[in-house]
Amino acid sequence: MAKLLSLPELLAHPGMIDVVVPFVPAKSGLVDVAVGRGGPIKINYEVHGTGDIRLVFIMGLRAPLIAWQRQIRFFGHEHGDKFSMLVFDNRGVGASDKPLMRYSTSEMALDALELIDHLGWIEPKQLHVVGVSMGGMIAQELAFRFHDRIASLVLQSTAATIKSEVPFFENIKRRAALIKPKTLEERLQAARDNLFGQRYLLAPDEMGVFPTNGDRFNAEEIWKTENVIQPPFLGFMSQLVAAGWHSCSPERLRYIADNIDFVLVAYGLQDKMIEPHHFKYLVEKLGPRVRVREFPDAGHVISTEHVREYNQMVKELVEEAAAATRNE
Repeated sequence: MAKLLSLPELLAHPGMIDVVVPFVPAKSGLVDVAVGRGGPIKINYEVHGTGDIRLVFIMGLRAPLIAWQRQIRFFGHEHGDKFSMLVFDNRGVGASDKPLMRYSTSEMALDALELIDHLGWIEPKQLHVVGVSMGGMIAQELAFRFHDRIASLVLQSTAATIKSEVPFFENIKRRAALIKPKTLEERLQAARDNLFGQRYLLAPDEMGVFPTNGDRFNAEEIWKTENVIQPPFLGFMSQLVAAGWHSCSPERLRYIADNIDFVLVAYGLQDKMIEPHHFKYLVEKLGPRVRVREFPDAGHVISTEHVREYNQMVKELVEEAAAATRNE
């Protein structure tokens, strides 16, 4: 059975030199949002690609915009003549402001909308929104309030509301583990265990540089600790509260599905961060028109674990929705 490199072995590996090479955006900067809502709060963003189809990718808990790097490559550069792709750091992470205040997914959705407005992406049914985990919760709020702006919606590894089926004390133990101080090696192991299926981690590196995908993940996470501003404890906790208190009712979910013609729910059955019963509830309440993509062997981060299938899945949905919008 494959075994991951030790940290000293990984740090000495020649692939560490350029494990992450950030792509140069077509546009980037800091935008003030939330004026009159506790702000202004500066949101760091990048737009990759120059195409006519407008994509908005919303990242999850504690994750910076570089976590979309595989999608940035595909949509913003390999297909950058067709797509313009917005990625950004939510309040509380990365190079965005990290104010000490109560966060909510509805407020973070307004942050996103004000950023989108700043870019001038204001036409009806112009936006194609992809949200993962907490980002999927933010995307639900965005879709409910501004469905007239959205042509397609991908809800990945997310929930309408968090209702854990694990025993109470086990759930408390899991949540406490998120904030318990850890060594680098402990943090990497916890992240691997929570985010991915074991089969993916021990498979050969998809890019052929490191021995396994698990080694690549470790290398990329080490790069982030050295090159991305790390969220302070209270910034992380504020996002955690926003995700924990998120609630999108069955009536609101059906309203979203009734007003956005192209909605896709994608999830992995091995997800340990948001248990699969959440996805089944989401699909049921969105109703029969919603599209579903299930990845039996995947964990929480399908966009990495099944990157080629994932990118193609999103591309096909977005292109179909964009064509339908043009023909209206």
